[in-house]
Amino acid sequence: MPILHPIFITIFLFLAAASYWEVFVLKKKQSIFVWVTAILIIIAIGFRINVGADYPVYKMLFSGFAIYTTYGDVLDKALFRPNSEEIEWIFVLINKLVFDFGFPFYIVTFVMAVITVSLKFSAIYKNVAFPTFALLFYFMPIMFFEDSGQMRQGLGIAVCVASFKFIKDRNLPMFLLCMYIALGFHKTAIVFLPAYWIVKIPMNSSRIFWVLVVALLSSPFELYRLGGSFFSTLAPEEVSGAYLGYMDDKYYGTQVETGLNDIVKILFIFVLVKYDRQGCKNVWWYEYMRNLAVFGLALFYFFRSNEIFAVRLPGAYMFFLTMFCLSNLVYATKGRTRQFLYFSFLAYFVAMFFYFGQGNGDKGQFTTDRYDNALW
Repeated sequence: MPILHPIFITIFLFLAAASYWEVFVLKKKQSIFVWVTAILIIIAIGFRINVGADYPVYKMLFSGFAIYTTYGDVLDKALFRPNSEEIEWIFVLINKLVFDFGFPFYIVTFVMAVITVSLKFSAIYKNVAFPTFALLFYFMPIMFFEDSGQMRQGLGIAVCVASFKFIKDRNLPMFLLCMYIALGFHKTAIVFLPAYWIVKIPMNSSRIFWVLVVALLSSPFELYRLGGSFFSTLAPEEVSGAYLGYMDDKYYGTQVETGLNDIVKILFIFVLVKYDRQGCKNVWWYEYMRNLAVFGLALFYFFRSNEIFAVRLPGAYMFFLTMFCLSNLVYATKGRTRQFLYFSFLAYFVAMFFYFGQGNGDKGQFTTDRYDNALW
């Protein structure tokens, strides 16, 4: 039976033990737990060799950027001037700098791991009462899909998550700067632009329920097709081009399959709705986090008839659902309710650990017999 490599087993066991200690013994956050996890994850995903779904493609592009791309091309891309580059400019710049200095490709993945882990973990630590527990949501399995697979989107999401500071401060210029940087990593970051205003919408349990029902009922009508002309007029050309290109994509433009993912989301929605009042009462800025989470869920159901839109576009918003809202609800509740939520989520993480290891973990070469790292 395929099982994840010992480095991932070590991280999982450490997070499980540390989160229990944080939630039930110390009952407050501990930065040392976050630091240890960050170092282990940067080593595991930063120095990996031929591991991850998109690794071969990124490695192939590495030398291509250096040979066929100039720094002038990167500047044109950054300024939205006409150019032949199809990949986002900051990602290209990182690859070209690493190649020009004569370093191997695993330095690119290391730099990307440092950036994404630093931004995501610092935001989690500042905004979550039990950050070590929140990191279990990140580790299982978001780390494998985002930061070890779709790395450019993982970096874009990291910048979007970091921009939450400026959303709270109502600092629009700095938020827009973050959006520009996020677009330099991945086009889908444009979807997070409304977040600055979404957080101010008044919501409650009943409104959350009806928003998600309307989003689900609208899915068969494929209303997202009306967005093609909208993006063509307001978004940069490469963003509108990507949107139109994926609308009828041969492989990903089909409906999301019904399965385990739906069951998990329904359970998450139930927790979000049932304990909404406790979250609003006991967690600073919870209403902001909750609004972003609800919008992410609405996007998922709205785009359900197009798999790539449903999976990619809600990415940054869904980060707030799991890492921010659900983990903070464990803090917001007390007594047996807290114990029930903690151990229910922990059971989910354990199940996902084995389920992922036998499926995508094996295919992505994260397992004991297939994982390789430049440090050993």
